[in-house]
Amino acid sequence: MIGVSGSELHQELLFAFGGGDRDIAVAVLDGPVDRTHDCFIGAPLTPLHTVVTQRSDEDAPSTAQGTHLASLIFGQPCRSVEGIAPLCRGVIAPIFRDSRLMCAQADLAYAMNRALDYDAQIILIGAGSFEQPWYPGPSLASAIARCNARNTLIVASADRQGCSTLLRRCGTLNLLPVAALDGAGQPLGGHDGDLNDIGIAAPGSSVSGATLEGRVVRRSHPNVAAALVTGAAALLLGVQRNAGLAPNPAAVAEALRMTATPQTSPAGSALPPAWTGRKSLEAAAAYLTGRYESAYASSLFEAWYRARAGATRSDHAAFRPRA
Repeated sequence: MIGVSGSELHQELLFAFGGGDRDIAVAVLDGPVDRTHDCFIGAPLTPLHTVVTQRSDEDAPSTAQGTHLASLIFGQPCRSVEGIAPLCRGVIAPIFRDSRLMCAQADLAYAMNRALDYDAQIILIGAGSFEQPWYPGPSLASAIARCNARNTLIVASADRQGCSTLLRRCGTLNLLPVAALDGAGQPLGGHDGDLNDIGIAAPGSSVSGATLEGRVVRRSHPNVAAALVTGAAALLLGVQRNAGLAPNPAAVAEALRMTATPQTSPAGSALPPAWTGRKSLEAAAAYLTGRYESAYASSLFEAWYRARAGATRSDHAAFRPRA
């Protein structure tokens, strides 16, 4: 079993590959995000009008879950929360609101189409309650067909509150379900074992992220693991661009699966292979580009800072110099 906390994985991936590429767009489909939080100052975020926001007379109120997930990806360097891919473009397409995490299939389809209109190459879908029955309606099937045609990668939590099973039944070609592990390597919150063959696991416990009213909180949830993997996938799309290759989300999903470490539970039951840290990121980059270097995932800024300060990657943001 692999014992790594989500906070350790988060810190390990900070500053990798310079924090991403502005030409890479990642959509977060969850609740509205509190973009007034200090971690988003300077972040290239685009909020979209969806069915959720259209139902409100005023701007839909921000949600703690949506804000937390977005901060793990887009939180800016040297702020209260640092994201894994702060230089990538963020597209915020709400599907939940307030504390009511319920989403109809038609609402999900509309948000996905809006994200595609803004050229999202990766779509992260948060966990909540999704409309039953668990077979695709025409609007969602059409949105998935459009994702398939665009080679879009869809990342979703593989727990019982996620929509991974529904998306799989829609025929999603580039679907990456993510299960969560606690600090001892045990499944966190349960997961859908039927998705083991196409999914991976990642640490999802005790990760600091933004929440409402400018606060920072620690959350443990499969959503957290999915957000961390989404940030890593965004970095890998940038790696392809820097290597002179066309960004290929399907190839990134394959690299994430192929470089994950097989594991089993103490009871002997199968678990998704685990993707746990910086070495996994370097291996995935090597898988995509055909070359491997020991410091391949380090940015020039990180290399300079580590050489000058002798610091580790887990140092708090307050002690990092501004870029």
